[in-house]
Amino acid sequence: VGTTSVEKSEVISSLLHEQGIPHNLLNAKPENVEREAEIVAQAGRAGAVTIATNMAGRGTDIILGGNSDYMARLKVREVLLPRLVRPEEGHRPPVPLQREASTGFAATASPAKAPSEARAVSRLYPCELSSDTDEALGSVARELVSLWGDRSLTVLELEDRISSAGEKAPSDDSGIMQLRDVIGRIRADYDSVITTEQSQVRDNGGLHVIGTERHESRRVDNQLRGRAGRQGDPGSTRFFLSLEDNLLRIFGGDRVAGLMNAFRVEEDMPIESGMLTRSLEGAQKKVETYYYDIRKQVFEYDEVMNNQRRAVYAERRRVLEGRDLKRQVLGYGERTMDDIVEAYVNPELPTEEWDLTHLTNKVKEFVYLLQDLQPEQLAGLAMEELKAFLHEQLRIAYDLKEAEIEQLRSGLMREAERFFILQQIDNLWREHLQSMDALRESVGLRGYGQKDPLIEYKNEGYDMFLEMMTQVRRNVIYSMFMFQPQPAPVDEAVV
Repeated sequence: VGTTSVEKSEVISSLLHEQGIPHNLLNAKPENVEREAEIVAQAGRAGAVTIATNMAGRGTDIILGGNSDYMARLKVREVLLPRLVRPEEGHRPPVPLQREASTGFAATASPAKAPSEARAVSRLYPCELSSDTDEALGSVARELVSLWGDRSLTVLELEDRISSAGEKAPSDDSGIMQLRDVIGRIRADYDSVITTEQSQVRDNGGLHVIGTERHESRRVDNQLRGRAGRQGDPGSTRFFLSLEDNLLRIFGGDRVAGLMNAFRVEEDMPIESGMLTRSLEGAQKKVETYYYDIRKQVFEYDEVMNNQRRAVYAERRRVLEGRDLKRQVLGYGERTMDDIVEAYVNPELPTEEWDLTHLTNKVKEFVYLLQDLQPEQLAGLAMEELKAFLHEQLRIAYDLKEAEIEQLRSGLMREAERFFILQQIDNLWREHLQSMDALRESVGLRGYGQKDPLIEYKNEGYDMFLEMMTQVRRNVIYSMFMFQPQPAPVDEAVV
């Protein structure tokens, strides 16, 4: 029985308890998740009822008649757990049982109708073990206690060894081989019953899947349908819907309800109609398209940040690997000089009208070693010549700074370059991420101005990224020239 949510699976479970129908419940609750494989292994037994959310227990085939291999492992685990597992403080090792009756709608039901613990235990395994097999299991349990130690394993270690014994891989551990032998004998006992039960289930039509509600996605409905008819087994599926289900209520349920009222159809009368099925599939397609568009838009927004992230991390990786740090800093400086020239020089004006005084002052702010630079030295130079001259002056000043720093300690200049570049990238990138988040939250309002929010986000995000990289370059150049390391203090001799 498939449901669309944990809450609805609990409601159906309570209703079945009221009717005294033994069943298993499989949903995302921790107490049920721990027994997921056990529940799925028994779901193919004759008369077994399993309630599950549509996606629970996926990836495991439901074997008609039950999974004898898993039941054999479960039996071995049940016997070995109290003997080999080290008990935790305040913890009692769990014994797999069928789900007991819970409260809820069943609180007022008659206790006689609820499945008893004895009935639940009797349904756990297909039959009692033969006396020879039971004796062999007890003997192996005692042997393993002497081999592996009395209650010296954890639960995970025990389950790992049982799993190894259940497979056919060669092993040097004599305990694993003994365990493998007894698991095979238990499986043979169970197979004798399960084979008959499997034929009975097949004759009755195999696994029948009941859907209680259509999911918003057809893929999830198909996941539920795919439980039946696996590996060539027979099976069938059927969905029971209500006009009050969310999907029908949102997409055309009122119209169908109006028709029922007009024809005075009883409330509990079932309706089977191809038109209803087609309208449901159409509704599901609309919902899927809606969510697809949302995911596509989120991806496109994320792709903007992903491209910027790749560029920043590539720059940071190059710095961490220490490749050509000096050339990188000089490149920052040359770009900064170009920005200063383009800000203070208008190529459309004659050279006599260029504001060379402010230009030289701005250069001195970044490179204090160029204090002797005068506007007269720049007079008469074209724009490209001006850039080339400032590049040359920057390199000379940087060589002087490097010689000054290297006198204190060899290699200190490279360490300073790495430190300042990483510091500026990290600080400004964090601020940029916050600015981009704020932009993403606010850019949606531009849709009211007949503008595409995604295009606006890309354009403004790109401009903000270029501004951030410009700030990185300028801050690194300023910091490198202002860097004044203090010489290490000389310890005075103690008399």
